[in-house]
Amino acid sequence: MKISFNKKEIVDVLSKIQGITGRKTSLTITSDILIKAVGSSITITANDMETAFYGTYGAEVDREGILSINSKKFYEILREYPDDEILVHEVENRWVEIGRGDSIYHIVSSDHENFPETPVIEDVEFIEIKSKDLKKMVEMSSVIGYSGDEKRIYVLGSLIEKIIKDGNERLRVVSTDSKRLHCYDAEFKGNLNLPEESIIVPKKGLSELNKFIDGNKESFNVGIKDNHFIFQDENESVMIKLLEGEYPDYKPVINYQDMIPVEVDRMMFSTLMKRISILTSDDYKSVILNFKSNELMVTITNPEIGESKERIMIPFSADEIKSAFNPRYFMDALGLFEDSMVVLNLKESKSPCIIKSLDNDRLICVIMAMHIS
Repeated sequence: MKISFNKKEIVDVLSKIQGITGRKTSLTITSDILIKAVGSSITITANDMETAFYGTYGAEVDREGILSINSKKFYEILREYPDDEILVHEVENRWVEIGRGDSIYHIVSSDHENFPETPVIEDVEFIEIKSKDLKKMVEMSSVIGYSGDEKRIYVLGSLIEKIIKDGNERLRVVSTDSKRLHCYDAEFKGNLNLPEESIIVPKKGLSELNKFIDGNKESFNVGIKDNHFIFQDENESVMIKLLEGEYPDYKPVINYQDMIPVEVDRMMFSTLMKRISILTSDDYKSVILNFKSNELMVTITNPEIGESKERIMIPFSADEIKSAFNPRYFMDALGLFEDSMVVLNLKESKSPCIIKSLDNDRLICVIMAMHIS
């Protein structure tokens, strides 16, 4: 193989796939990328056996070929290379020469026949979704993480389903860790046919997908086929292998109809949570929210550090409600909204707090109450 290409375009691609090639798997070669040169273009493939990336880019191909090369080292060399055009030349015994003239690197490649097989998924029935909606769905899902020893499928992945809302079909994504839950509904164009079993997409894959959602583009195509969630752009595709399992019934958790709505300034409340969270620690993560006549008193007592108390005026006329919550969860949830005002829906001390916009419920964030010690 002997090729040359524009540095900026390829470096940008390589930077986005470092999360895929950097994940530890049972196969060392998943830290490589596969480069194939045919005609006047090259294809770059990354595959950690859960998330696969495939992209096609223009290049000058002097000699066609295929090679498997370490993703991180290749990216670092290209990123620091002084010229805008880069020559890559496979010489002998799998050695690869990168550059020309006064700046040349030689690194060894791997046997490309050991590279994991990339899924070939055909006849996908894609739907079109606005880029801002897709990005919101992915970000909303990724905010709720999990520990390294997590085994629960519904925590490792996010649910994707089709719902009927106001007489129209919507694509819904639900993410939870059992302590909080986020739910987002998006409009789409096209026909979406889903299998009967739960569609659970790994959060890790969605987090990697977020790097390819260009907010300057109007929309993208997504689909589900052959046990994969598929994202498609003009010359790039991301395929995420679905998780197998059942997703718990979340719908009762997001029902706010019989709760007490409290309107708050989003930025003001988020800033308050940020201030009060200064005194939290690994052992003391909760703050107490005490809603009473036209005011909210927020307090934290941490015997390891100290205590704090703040009062703000809010429109509240119901019976007193005193609940404990993790302030970090409020900060994460409020960061997903764009409205200046949001609604906190409350009921009693042990009930969750359900956050939504004033005008719609496309985005719903649920925060479970904690035990008041």
